Amino acid sequence: MKKLNSYESEVIKDIIRDGGSAFELDGKRYQVISLDDPITTVKEDVERDAELEQRLQQAKKDILHNKVYSTDEILEMIEQGEL
Repeated sequence: MKKLNSYESEVIKDIIRDGGSAFELDGKRYQVISLDDPITTVKEDVERDAELEQRLQQAKKDILHNKVYSTDEILEMIEQGEL
């Protein structure tokens, strides 16, 4: 882990204070996240969110019934207002 000097630390704090945690540097996008935030597993997320569980179950059924779409197909459906 890199230790930040005071200037670098202030720059990062400014990014976070401005309500965003993302920034761009040399054409690449980065996101600042707190490692103190609790990291949950999918199982824990599903146990807390019934809608998420339903969506995952539906996705599983769709895959089993070969109801899958490519990214291009999804983008086309979005452009046509189907999604």
